Amino acid sequence: MTGMTHEMLKGSNVPLDAAAVRAVLRWSPGPGVPDVDASALLLGADGRVRFDEDFVFYNQP
Repeated sequence: MTGMTHEMLKGSNVPLDAAAVRAVLRWSPGPGVPDVDASALLLGADGRVRFDEDFVFYNQP
Protein backbone atom coordinates (compact mmCIF):
# COMPACT_ATOMS: atom_id res chain seq x y z
CA MET A 1 0.00 0.00 0.00
CA THR A 2 1.34 3.40 -0.92
CA GLY A 3 0.40 6.49 1.00
CA MET A 4 0.07 10.14 0.25
CA THR A 5 -0.08 12.97 2.74
CA HIS A 6 -1.70 16.23 1.77
CA GLU A 7 -2.05 19.22 4.06
CA MET A 8 -5.23 21.09 3.19
CA LEU A 9 -6.12 24.70 3.77
CA LYS A 10 -9.59 25.80 4.82
CA GLY A 11 -12.03 25.43 1.91
CA SER A 12 -9.63 23.47 -0.29
CA ASN A 13 -10.42 20.43 -2.43
CA VAL A 14 -8.32 17.42 -3.34
CA PRO A 15 -9.28 15.32 -6.37
CA LEU A 16 -8.54 11.61 -5.94
CA ASP A 17 -8.17 8.87 -8.50
CA ALA A 18 -8.32 5.75 -6.34
CA ALA A 19 -10.52 2.71 -5.76
CA ALA A 20 -10.34 3.16 -1.96
CA VAL A 21 -9.53 6.11 0.27
CA ARG A 22 -8.78 6.38 3.98
CA ALA A 23 -8.75 9.85 5.49
CA VAL A 24 -7.09 10.60 8.82
CA LEU A 25 -7.68 14.03 10.29
CA ARG A 26 -5.25 15.48 12.80
CA TRP A 27 -5.21 18.84 14.51
CA SER A 28 -4.01 20.40 17.72
CA PRO A 29 -6.75 22.21 19.67
CA GLY A 30 -5.90 25.44 21.40
CA PRO A 31 -6.87 29.08 21.77
CA GLY A 32 -8.06 30.44 18.44
CA VAL A 33 -7.88 27.02 16.76
CA PRO A 34 -11.27 25.93 15.36
CA ASP A 35 -12.63 22.40 15.55
CA VAL A 36 -12.37 20.24 12.44
CA ASP A 37 -15.39 19.91 10.16
CA ALA A 38 -14.72 17.66 7.17
CA SER A 39 -16.96 16.60 4.30
CA ALA A 40 -16.47 14.32 1.31
CA LEU A 41 -18.42 13.84 -1.90
CA LEU A 42 -18.14 10.84 -4.20
CA LEU A 43 -18.54 12.01 -7.79
CA GLY A 44 -19.31 9.97 -10.88
CA ALA A 45 -17.50 10.33 -14.21
CA ASP A 46 -19.81 13.25 -15.04
CA GLY A 47 -18.59 15.16 -11.96
CA ARG A 48 -21.93 14.87 -10.15
CA VAL A 49 -22.93 13.11 -6.95
CA ARG A 50 -24.94 9.99 -7.83
CA PHE A 51 -26.84 9.19 -4.62
CA ASP A 52 -27.41 10.62 -1.13
CA GLU A 53 -25.10 7.86 0.14
CA ASP A 54 -22.23 9.53 -1.74
CA PHE A 55 -22.25 12.47 0.72
CA VAL A 56 -20.09 12.04 3.83
CA PHE A 57 -20.34 14.80 6.43
CA TYR A 58 -20.59 15.46 10.17
CA ASN A 59 -22.26 12.57 11.98
CA GLN A 60 -22.81 10.71 8.70
CA PRO A 61 -20.59 7.61 8.38
